[in-house]
Amino acid sequence: MYEWLDSLFYLLRISNEVQDKWSCISMINFRKNKNKSLSVDLNQINDKVLLEKMSHTKSNDNAKKFITYKPNPNGKKIIEIKNLNKSFNRNKNHVLKNISIDLYENEHTAILGGNGAGKTTLVEILAGITKADEGEINYLYEYKNSFQEKIGIQFQDSSYPKGLSVKDIISFILDIFKSDLNKDELNALIKIFGIDEFYNKKANSLSGGQSQRLNCLLSILHKPSFLILDELSTGLDVTIKSNIKSFIKEFAKENKITLLLVSHDMDEIQYLSQRIIILKNGEIFVDAKLEDIIKEFGSLTECMDMYI
Repeated sequence: MYEWLDSLFYLLRISNEVQDKWSCISMINFRKNKNKSLSVDLNQINDKVLLEKMSHTKSNDNAKKFITYKPNPNGKKIIEIKNLNKSFNRNKNHVLKNISIDLYENEHTAILGGNGAGKTTLVEILAGITKADEGEINYLYEYKNSFQEKIGIQFQDSSYPKGLSVKDIISFILDIFKSDLNKDELNALIKIFGIDEFYNKKANSLSGGQSQRLNCLLSILHKPSFLILDELSTGLDVTIKSNIKSFIKEFAKENKITLLLVSHDMDEIQYLSQRIIILKNGEIFVDAKLEDIIKEFGSLTECMDMYI
């Protein structure tokens, strides 16, 4: 029917490396558009103080690092990031500088930072879409041999192949990951994400908000153990946003999912995250529990004022 689709299935059949699955999937839905400039839509930022901060650039260049995070001593480490470096030009102007982070099972972490801080690059390296120049990422315990099958990725930007319906895309992802979702579970998810409104539409004709809903649904269909969410609420109306946030929080808790969130929505960050990492100029300046940040700075917004 579609020659490119036949070729894609062929690649998936002959591949013994799970990483190749994500390489193929990224062509369909999960790869960021490298030709589009990364920018923040100020109309989509809910926090007025944060909006003022971004407009007037209040950051303190002399701010000291606030790194106090201590994991649960009984927590299971699943990802170990060591001395990660990344640059995109010959002058070695590093986007990421010696980044070291340990992520734990059932831990919910938000990555924050201004434009160019390195948060999107870090997420793409973790997702296997971009390669680091130096450093290493170790996947531990049962994740060691099958980690890429256990990762779910929702990116803000996406593109879909011409001619395929939303129903086709969902079926395709279910088949790739051999998802054990039954029909009733799938229908419930489709309703929660509001996808029943456009289930039979062509995927490349969706609005930005509709694409965002579809992206998020696709990222959790195979019940991942590690979920990356990039600007989850962008373009969503209030009701759908509330439904999806509530579902993600409960879904992550029930399935012991490690959640990594990139967002400019303060309410979303504080609702979904326990741990906050703030990047500035490619370095980690803050790594602490949300409650400790509030005790130290008064609020998360005040903390961000210091570093962004």
